[in-house]
Amino acid sequence: MNETPTTGGGKTFRFPWWGSVLLAIVCYCTLKYLVPQFQPTHPALAGLVHAAPFFAPIVTIPLLLLAAKQLYDTDKKEDEDPNREE
Repeated sequence: MNETPTTGGGKTFRFPWWGSVLLAIVCYCTLKYLVPQFQPTHPALAGLVHAAPFFAPIVTIPLLLLAAKQLYDTDKKEDEDPNREE
């Protein structure tokens, strides 16, 4: 996991791109397969449990887009040559 220094002298934690992919997989599987198995007695919760599989892709797609952005950002930094002087 990368730590990059900021201008303030502190360190910033950067979540890796593969963490976002794993989180997307866990969210999708939870909403699509695990949540519908619950049998709530409250009518409002029953409606949410019934709607959870439809929200699975809506939650997953932004996480995958975030992973793509993180991968692009880290790949771009590796392309730069630290020994090159301008």
